[in-house]
Amino acid sequence: MTYKEFLETLEELELDLDSAAEALDLEIEDIKAWEDEEEIPKSAEKWVKKEKVEFAELHNSNEDEDFDNEEDDLDENDEDLDFDNEEEEEEK
Repeated sequence: MTYKEFLETLEELELDLDSAAEALDLEIEDIKAWEDEEEIPKSAEKWVKKEKVEFAELHNSNEDEDFDNEEDDLDENDEDLDFDNEEEEEEK
């Protein structure tokens, strides 16, 4: 992973260099020095990928938060749709 990709991933995760430096136990200047390297250290790459997975899980877990409420709303509105009774009436 390049330094540019690292910064882009931090932006996606809504993190800044201060957060990354704290998590990696480094100084911001140390992280900025990666810009001159071909790739960032593997430990930093591993950390940012882990953060990306956790970020995705956090945001996906709330996606269907109101799903149960929507089901309740549908049940209340469907009182007139009693298919069992309709079949019985047709048989008569």
